Amino acid sequence: MKLFVKEKCDVKETEVEIRCRIRDREVDDLITGIKNAANTILGEKENGDTCQVPVVRILYFEAVEGRVFAYLDNEVLKIKNTLYEVEDSYKSNHFVRISKSAVVNLRTVTNIRPEEGRRVRLELKNREHLIVSKNYVGCLKKALGMKEAR
Repeated sequence: MKLFVKEKCDVKETEVEIRCRIRDREVDDLITGIKNAANTILGEKENGDTCQVPVVRILYFEAVEGRVFAYLDNEVLKIKNTLYEVEDSYKSNHFVRISKSAVVNLRTVTNIRPEEGRRVRLELKNREHLIVSKNYVGCLKKALGMKEAR
């Protein structure tokens, strides 16, 4: 695969063109990646300011006392979505449910280790650890391609 980037002053909006002999899985993965990079979510900072962040920057989402939070490297945002909406909306962005209260971005996982009681410990790129509850280990394995879909 070859990649070319051309800067043009007269372009009003970024354009991406993919030229291929056939549309195969590699091409479809590129299309998905490009689309996912453009996904953003609206969140509220601690000081009340509202901001939009790319979904790919989110390490994980967590539901706490009826509210859902998006965790970034150095920041936590409150979002209006439910955890079910997050799980459904971002599964194509490599997010997977790991417990009743958490959905993790698999692209931020740096280490996976088994724990007692059929649970799994995930280490994220910010060195934070999350536990995959035993009821969701199958979902994680399926998302990682370690288990066939039923």
